[in-house]
Amino acid sequence: MKYEILKLLKEKRDYISGEEMAKHFGVSRTAVWKNITKLKNEGYNIKSVSNRGYFLEETNDILNISEIDYNNAFFLETVDSTNEECKRQAVKGKNDGLLVVCDYQSAGKGRLGRTWVSESHDNLCMSFLLYPDISPMKAPQLTLLTGMAVCEAIKEVTGLNAGIKWPNDILVNGKKVVGILTELSAEIDCIKYVVVGIGINVNNSSFSEELKNKATSMYIETGKKFYRKDFIKPIADRLMEYYKQFCAEGFAHFTEKYNALCLNIGQEVKTIGREEIDGTALGINSEGCLMIKDSTGKIHDVFTGEVSLRKKDNSYI
Repeated sequence: MKYEILKLLKEKRDYISGEEMAKHFGVSRTAVWKNITKLKNEGYNIKSVSNRGYFLEETNDILNISEIDYNNAFFLETVDSTNEECKRQAVKGKNDGLLVVCDYQSAGKGRLGRTWVSESHDNLCMSFLLYPDISPMKAPQLTLLTGMAVCEAIKEVTGLNAGIKWPNDILVNGKKVVGILTELSAEIDCIKYVVVGIGINVNNSSFSEELKNKATSMYIETGKKFYRKDFIKPIADRLMEYYKQFCAEGFAHFTEKYNALCLNIGQEVKTIGREEIDGTALGINSEGCLMIKDSTGKIHDVFTGEVSLRKKDNSYI
């Protein structure tokens, strides 16, 4: 009942008596008081005034299921990894588009086995469970769709111009603010499910010595604190829209939109992986491959892998 009371307080935007709430929910005033106490313990600033009732003041950055404006969400206060939880939910047969969100994840991960460090109340960690009817070879295209959705959501919420470092990093002013990790369970020619994880640096005020020249946050870039919940709906709405179009029409018609956000274009880049390619990035093709033109003029279509941008001093990011 506590979240129903919270919803009523939000809608009222004025004092509402315990007696009025008790009548509304068909419970005792004591039950209302107990649930108000629970909400206060979760961090909600609820003012109590004799003969007037309860009033919800400006709240802290709180994440719970009631704060997530998405009708297919699953929330955990603490989890090892939202990607891992999505996999567990897939085993239970949860449906397409499930969103897993947590307040804190203890074992977050990035691409190539890297660790994603999550700070409680500073980072937003969320993952989507998807069941696309596509070839496993096309699964990386979902990472690209997610990148577009995240960039547009960041612009909407913060006003910042974010861009994509192909294939999975979102940068603001040359520093990483979001990481995307796509994982799948598949057989040779079909996908069982795909998990797309998103980690966003929202209110981080600083980073370790190792990361401070590579990473940033919405707070560092704007000087403003944000509610993490405010990023969830814009990302989810856009990603589900793109996902629906992708499943119906394929990836090709997203190429132009993606290239408009791709930071690699025109930059000297280097691939890191089985084959190292140095050259100039031309953007992605209709399959989502990064096209790189080497010193001989040959154009390489890079399907997936790590790509570094070269700085002016010829070093790589």
